[in-house]
Amino acid sequence: MGAIPKVKMKKKTQTRQVYNEELGRFEWKEVETDKYVFDETDKIAIAREYHERRCPASEIVAKYHISSAVVLYGWLDKYLNEKVCVSLQPETDNETDMSRKSKQQLEEELKAMKAENRRLQEALELEKLRSRAYDTMIDVAEANFNIPIRKKAGTKQ
Repeated sequence: MGAIPKVKMKKKTQTRQVYNEELGRFEWKEVETDKYVFDETDKIAIAREYHERRCPASEIVAKYHISSAVVLYGWLDKYLNEKVCVSLQPETDNETDMSRKSKQQLEEELKAMKAENRRLQEALELEKLRSRAYDTMIDVAEANFNIPIRKKAGTKQ
């Protein structure tokens, strides 16, 4: 598991009409709100922190002042599946010849590969569970509402 990058918590701003007593009139000003704005890297870092620390969602929501746990779950669905769980190692050059490495280096590599394999197996199990949940949801919806949802074989588009 890699180091979690620091999240830059930037306050959200709004343009509002504010009364200027010196001028005796209203003028438009940028005013900070009590909400925060997160860019893509911040969202990925927060999703990764939640995944790696395995802490309650309410703790992450409170720590980063996220509006609700639903927002965090949306980020998890969007970024965790794309970036963390199924990220593949980049192809390495042929310079990493086994004969040039020491036994300790090879053991460390093997340990890292086993950990990566375990992580990918967990991701696969999560996706299998998600697929089964979707199938169950469709089955229940078809049974309760008597509406065919799945595409039938041989139908025209």
